[in-house]
Amino acid sequence: MRRRLPMALFGLVVWVLAGCSTATGAAPAAPNTPGANQADITFSQQMVPHHQQSIQVANLASERSASEYVKATAAKIIKAESAEVQTMTGWLQSWNAAVLPAAGHAGHSMPGMITAGQVASLQNLTGAEFDKTWLPLMAEHLRNGVTMAKTVLSSGEHAETKALAQEIVENQTAAIDEITAQLP
Repeated sequence: MRRRLPMALFGLVVWVLAGCSTATGAAPAAPNTPGANQADITFSQQMVPHHQQSIQVANLASERSASEYVKATAAKIIKAESAEVQTMTGWLQSWNAAVLPAAGHAGHSMPGMITAGQVASLQNLTGAEFDKTWLPLMAEHLRNGVTMAKTVLSSGEHAETKALAQEIVENQTAAIDEITAQLP
């Protein structure tokens, strides 16, 4: 019994340390993630901060836009993407995978993110100038989200993740088309 305790503690320490460090900086999948693979985990880990940034930029529209269309589009984005963040965060927690905050991407350097300079520019604009900048920027941001969703559709295994990714492709493609129609 005395020998088993140190070995058990050693095994526990190795297991904990392995869970805290990976080559990508992302937490590994939990030992028991039925139907989920690393592509599913990576998708949620990247899409959560991507959506959080969409929400941040959409909130700016409610304060700075002169366009009812922009304000309504921003409200739709906030509602849809807030719910999706909650869903993906729940999956990540159930998989014992890290939930990466948007602030964790210093300089907004994660692929598909709006740069810090672009956000700062939006924060300094109001009215029609804000709208002219916000519309193409949001369309591009949504396009990047569609690309991320298509990736997990081809490589993921988790049925719920794939269903959400398909919804993102459809809904954000429609939003991109609407936004593009509003551009001069």
